[in-house]
Amino acid sequence: MRQLVKKSVFFIFFWAGYLGVVQAQSQYSFAVKKTGKGAPMIFIPGLYCGGAIWEETAAAFSDRYTCYMITLPGFDGQPPVVSDSLLMKVTRELAAFIRDEKLKQPVVIGHSTGGWLALNLGVSSPELTGDIICVSAAPFMAALSMGMDVSVDSCRQIGKRIQQYMAAQQPEQVKSGQQYILKTMIRDSVYIAKVMDMALRSDNRTQAQVMYELFSNDLRPALSAIRSRILVLGDWYGYRQFGSSRQRVNENLESQFRLARRTTIAISDSSLHFIMYDEPQWLRQQISQFLRR
Repeated sequence: MRQLVKKSVFFIFFWAGYLGVVQAQSQYSFAVKKTGKGAPMIFIPGLYCGGAIWEETAAAFSDRYTCYMITLPGFDGQPPVVSDSLLMKVTRELAAFIRDEKLKQPVVIGHSTGGWLALNLGVSSPELTGDIICVSAAPFMAALSMGMDVSVDSCRQIGKRIQQYMAAQQPEQVKSGQQYILKTMIRDSVYIAKVMDMALRSDNRTQAQVMYELFSNDLRPALSAIRSRILVLGDWYGYRQFGSSRQRVNENLESQFRLARRTTIAISDSSLHFIMYDEPQWLRQQISQFLRR
């Protein structure tokens, strides 16, 4: 009988401890993969992608940084959530994660949508962020493709139509669309296939909502609130067929980040949108040099 009681107590404590771990992990809508050791570094992916897009980059920094790779809700198999503003919800949760984990001003690196989230975190919680690194991202994403003078109201209307179109897509339509667009964003077919798999595991309504929110939210007027240094790594080569040029992209980024206190801009001359895949050495070198300053 005594042995039975001991075993019962053991299992109660075991499962209580286990459930505590699960609850601690599930209090956020995003998933986190942690590697490395040293100062904290957070990686955030873009649309249709999981934290795995950052694995090779994180591996290059894991000897001196503890790397936290985020997979957002509704992205790459992570369960979706319902929210009036998913990007604002995730921003608040990222701030809570930094506080809960007692991370001292982590470097925050984001690709595309992830870069916007990194900036939004810097705006809303400037005391929490260390250096911010935006990869193929800007404070008003719509203005990157539609020009610096486009209004938020017009972009919001366009974003609503895009949201409706994306949300109505069937899996085969998502697949065919990604097959086309990823060829304009990534050079290597192996990485195209990798991102394609992530896209097919993503929740389509979530991606549609995020696209609408990106078209509806302009962070440019709020950038002066950011205390962190900012590194902006841009690309233009994949958009030359649409009349883009290196000079035009550089001018756009300089205009968008005008109110940020300390911003460094570097543009790849050969990479498509996924710089971490097309020009990994260049990206890592730019990040390393920036962090050493």
